[in-house]
Amino acid sequence: MPRIKLEPLGITINVSAKNGLWRSLKHAKVELAATCGGQGTCGTCALRVFDGASSLSPMKTLEQVTLKNTRKDISLYRLTCQASVIEDGVVFHLDNKADKKLAQIFARLKNRLAPRNIHHPLTGELLVQEGALITQEILESLLSDS
Repeated sequence: MPRIKLEPLGITINVSAKNGLWRSLKHAKVELAATCGGQGTCGTCALRVFDGASSLSPMKTLEQVTLKNTRKDISLYRLTCQASVIEDGVVFHLDNKADKKLAQIFARLKNRLAPRNIHHPLTGELLVQEGALITQEILESLLSDS
């Protein structure tokens, strides 16, 4: 399963190559708008790619047209509803208000003691016991697809 890095959160998460990037980010609680419902026509789910663009699926004409229509540089941005991550190494920059809030929550939790048991939302696996230290690795596992 490929891994991507999200800045300014400074976290790395696993993403599903078969589900597409937008769905993987949604699962990770990174809420990106998609006014068109993921059809690739509105451009609201565009993210800036800082590194590793070659590890993404090839850009199709629809995505290029939508990015141009929304005045996004096609060499710097991708539509998360149209792109899939093929292999590790992609770094995205999150710049919307929801992700800034998520960064604040992570900053408050990281290296603190867990107020209660924390379980993985999909598997139910106990990730950290009440009173134990919440590490970067634990936060990343909460957001990953696996």
